[in-house]
Amino acid sequence: MGTHAGAMDLRFRRSAARTVPMGSWQVALAGPERVVGPVAAILGCVRLEEALPSLDVTIGRNGRARGTVRGEALWALALPQARWLPLLVGQIVAAATVLLRRHLFVHAGVVAIEGRGWVLIGGSGAGKTSTVAVLVREGAAYLSDEVALLDPERATVAPFTLPMAVKPWTLQAAGALPEGRDVATEGDTRFHLPDRRAEGPLPIAGLVVFDPARPAAPLTTAHRAETLMAMAEYPSTMRYRDRLEEAFPAFARLLRQVNCYALGAPGPEPITRAGLFGVLRRAAAAGSDR
Repeated sequence: MGTHAGAMDLRFRRSAARTVPMGSWQVALAGPERVVGPVAAILGCVRLEEALPSLDVTIGRNGRARGTVRGEALWALALPQARWLPLLVGQIVAAATVLLRRHLFVHAGVVAIEGRGWVLIGGSGAGKTSTVAVLVREGAAYLSDEVALLDPERATVAPFTLPMAVKPWTLQAAGALPEGRDVATEGDTRFHLPDRRAEGPLPIAGLVVFDPARPAAPLTTAHRAETLMAMAEYPSTMRYRDRLEEAFPAFARLLRQVNCYALGAPGPEPITRAGLFGVLRRAAAAGSDR
């Protein structure tokens, strides 16, 4: 089978096979070493507490990647010449969200301040990663910049410590990254894992929806119904047709137990995030008094 137009050419490369334990989930990778190595390094940073069926990922020498569970194909794609690493990792992460049953998920950044989780929800380019980087640099603990794992029964959020995918404009908006290490790089993207990370499920202090129609500050209280409708616009459990019937009321049940807020999309400059750590800490204290 020949390579697809624009697909990565992986011929004449060494092959490798690795099984990556991710807490209660594991991913078996097979393919060229130049692909398997960095993917395994990134996935190995994650620990999932919910047991999921194993995912088998095979990358052919023609750049075709395929993910299967119990022999059934979940996805297939041709890896491009550039930015193939975030694409492939994202596809594997998406497979995890398909397999979840106990947790809900929403595309979000998550940090912890004084032992309580803040879930930052917004679309691609809204400034989640740079905001998470600033908050962790200022003293928050890192849970995720990609996926919020939410337990609607306990009103908690669990860590999904995938390294932050840092692009040049992300670094410009953050000003600097928190202390940590680069796990892998590909092209102009660095996968940076902060040293300060949270462990175990944490009670949720608040859900914050980034609203590009608002100015960058201040943080404002939002109606729960508005928050639920905003969340439905982004990748979440509600996007999966076979789970929509249970997911919508489960999200509504979760929102009745937590505080909801709106914040203007932070924008491209670090100053728009200045002081947000203190704002969230004060909001958590005020919310716990209600």
